[in-house]
Amino acid sequence: MNLFTHLSLFKGSSDENELYKMFAELATVFLYGGYIDVHHEYQIYIRTVEFYFHSETPDGIHDPIVYHRNGKGLENMPYFPLMTLHAHNSGFDITFENEEKQYRASALIRSYEIKDKDGNYLKWDKDKQQFITDTNYQYITQSTYLYTLLNGFSLGENNPIKWIDTPISPVSSTLSGKPRKNVFKYDEKGEKTEERCKRNWSFTRNRQI
Repeated sequence: MNLFTHLSLFKGSSDENELYKMFAELATVFLYGGYIDVHHEYQIYIRTVEFYFHSETPDGIHDPIVYHRNGKGLENMPYFPLMTLHAHNSGFDITFENEEKQYRASALIRSYEIKDKDGNYLKWDKDKQQFITDTNYQYITQSTYLYTLLNGFSLGENNPIKWIDTPISPVSSTLSGKPRKNVFKYDEKGEKTEERCKRNWSFTRNRQI
């Protein structure tokens, strides 16, 4: 199955253990099953993916840090279509929300590799404030740097930025989740605390592309 099908079959859960298993399965597809093609010039491979899940129902799992949800910006936030590329303050999400089941779900591109059409890697030069090519293996941990590449969306049918599915090669070991970066718990009033969120919803590919 391709990524779109995997995400369309995702049904969410009110059980965190079940949700973890679902995210671990999806992580394999995000990390080993394709890449983002940018104008046929660059390929972005996700190296670390962080999952976010927020139910809009009172008895569901709540993840207040989610950017695209009711009450954050709008009282009634419209639901994104499946596999929308969502830019926000922390970088870029690939979304898989479900209006019928009333949940928001997304995969944040936390770290990634970029290759150009000649097979060179791109790395970020802090002094020049731009991407430069390098023949050596590189990966980048700042999702917001992707603003440089992931722009210029078409309002027509032919989007120049798209996900390309590839056959999933055998994974050498089972992916294990870790806590997400810079995510904290929220109290009953919806205020952020200083306690780190311990949900292990971050997964990293264990080999180079």
